Amino acid sequence: MSASPARLARRLAAKRLPVFARPQRPFSSHSARQADLQRQQITLSRGEEKKWAGLSTTQKAGRAASTGANLLTIVVGVGLTGAVLTLLYLEVFAPDSAANWFNRIHKRIRSEPKCTDLLGNGRKIKAYGEPTSNRWSRNRPIASTTKKDKYGIEHLIMRFNVEGDIDKGVVNAHLVKRPGEHNYEYRYLFLDVAGKPRVYLESAEGKPSHESGRKKGLFGVQWGW
Repeated sequence: MSASPARLARRLAAKRLPVFARPQRPFSSHSARQADLQRQQITLSRGEEKKWAGLSTTQKAGRAASTGANLLTIVVGVGLTGAVLTLLYLEVFAPDSAANWFNRIHKRIRSEPKCTDLLGNGRKIKAYGEPTSNRWSRNRPIASTTKKDKYGIEHLIMRFNVEGDIDKGVVNAHLVKRPGEHNYEYRYLFLDVAGKPRVYLESAEGKPSHESGRKKGLFGVQWGW
């Protein structure tokens, strides 16, 4: 026997009723969880305040000393970083640094006809420092010295190797900076190639830059500079 329309309507209503009622329960439980979390955060913050307030004078002093030590470590680290950056600038990027003069002299050797006649094509002339005992090391440090004499004159003395497609040689340079001056001046700059006369590019002792030969000092003695 088929059910009457009234009974079918009541059955459909009974089945749909829980569908509308179910979404309200998760919403209420979620709100309750949020409220519990907020209460826990407030409780924790109050507990921390009470914990600091409950410390003794000695404990507070210990915490203050720890904070001060951390700040001191940060300040020292910043100071060391600044010192390293300053040293890096003076040694590499400053206009009068040894690295900058090395590049300038190398460029001049490559463009000087008297040097290219001995070494070869200027574009193929490479410059490098002294070989090290470590055969795995690719870097060859440039032999350079910077010092100031008793008269306040700064001296930059440099020595490095050059090599072209014809021959190789050694470059020696000595630059000076007098008190009150900002730029170095050449005292001498020359190229030595084995079996060939010395080639002077700069000489402050009155020797013309085109003259070649063995450099003589006072009374024919080769002095330190």
